[in-house]
Amino acid sequence: MKKIIYIFILTASFLLNTTNIMAASLTASLSSNKSTVTVGSSVKITAKVSGSKIYIVQGNVSSNNPSVLSGGGTIYRKADLGSEPNGFSSTSKTFTFTAQKVGTATISISDTGIGLTVNDSPLSFSGKSIVINVVEKNDSSTTNNQNSNSNTNTNNNNNSNSSNSDSSKKEENKSNDNKLSSLTISKGTLSPKFSANTTSYKVDLTSDIETVDIAAKANDSKAKVTGTGKKDLVIGSQTYSVTVVSESGIKKVYSITFNVTEKPTVFTQFGDQKLGILKDVAKIEVPEGYKETTVTLEGEEIRGWKNDKTGLTLVYLADESGHKSFYIYSDGKVANKYELITIAGKKYTLLDIPSDMKEQEGLKADKVRIGDMELDGWSYEDKNHANYAVVYLMNEAGEKNLYSYEKTEGTLQKYVVSEEKKANNTLTYVLAGTTALFALSTLGAYMMYMNFKKKSIATIKDYYDRKNQG
Repeated sequence: MKKIIYIFILTASFLLNTTNIMAASLTASLSSNKSTVTVGSSVKITAKVSGSKIYIVQGNVSSNNPSVLSGGGTIYRKADLGSEPNGFSSTSKTFTFTAQKVGTATISISDTGIGLTVNDSPLSFSGKSIVINVVEKNDSSTTNNQNSNSNTNTNNNNNSNSSNSDSSKKEENKSNDNKLSSLTISKGTLSPKFSANTTSYKVDLTSDIETVDIAAKANDSKAKVTGTGKKDLVIGSQTYSVTVVSESGIKKVYSITFNVTEKPTVFTQFGDQKLGILKDVAKIEVPEGYKETTVTLEGEEIRGWKNDKTGLTLVYLADESGHKSFYIYSDGKVANKYELITIAGKKYTLLDIPSDMKEQEGLKADKVRIGDMELDGWSYEDKNHANYAVVYLMNEAGEKNLYSYEKTEGTLQKYVVSEEKKANNTLTYVLAGTTALFALSTLGAYMMYMNFKKKSIATIKDYYDRKNQG
């Protein structure tokens, strides 16, 4: 009993101490190779996060006005404790942003909240930003200046040369308009919507579309347009350009990037949804620890990936809305969607709860929210444990366990049935067995008594009958 009280005091002391832990600060910065860019060009933004003994850090770099300046992504790094036992002190990544139209955009870096030191202490950083101005590309000004300088020099050197003067005037009268008044495609939709000042577009299509017609019209009838007509499409990304040359010779290029994804032709059933089998998986990013293998699904041999450590095999499929994901493959069919959740720097695989485990004493089935994810699990029937929940996960070693999750601290540990509960269960079984044994014994004694009683009465009756006859 003293030992139990001692452990309870130590645990309570630990919890009280950890509640005051504050997230250590990191330093985040953004830098650019230029602060002003022209429409159609790009600018490079370098994001950097610095600190000490960093185990894992992640941030998002984004534009607040993607219609003016588009691009961005995630800066992420996780320490390899084998070669970096003390973590790392900084990480950086360069992102390319493309100018879409005239305006101003603010590029910022924000913390995703998963930073940790090698000692599992939380890390965070406040957002930083940088302003980029996008201006119209003015090729005509250079030409006009050159013509003006040429005319001035000519007039200064030879005022009497009227033919040169007339030639210069003719050049000045030529149109510099090199914009399109329309740009259309026979399949798909331009993104963003066409604008004469926007030169870069994207179109998403599926592999059942093999060709597309591009049509364009110049704003000035004297300008020349090339690059239109029928274009071939293949799975992947391809860019076609439409070029406009003004009457004065100034060129402007409009580009259309077609992103063609595979359209599945073979499907497999998973619950109440159909998943399409994808064969074009050469460029997908495979989860760490998985090696390529071959599996059979719906009678088709397709590419899969197996993790020898966890024993899981994955396949890459598309749902009915076209969203592509990895799914866990088992016994020739899709078992469940492959999803990872990170808790305290460790990754766990979400699993469906087996039917023989759905009933847990003292627990009731419930939805458990961990971070941004909601998964099936249990909550405690005892209201004193309202801050705790139980979930079923697989760890990085491939072990499937029940885990107790503490909601306020976000901690996870293996769920173990308490000794008191085991003792109570054992006592219940003993009492039930003893009661059953006592009942059987009592019944046996009663039957023996009744049998003896019947025999005794018969014996006495027989005795008196013989005596009366004698």
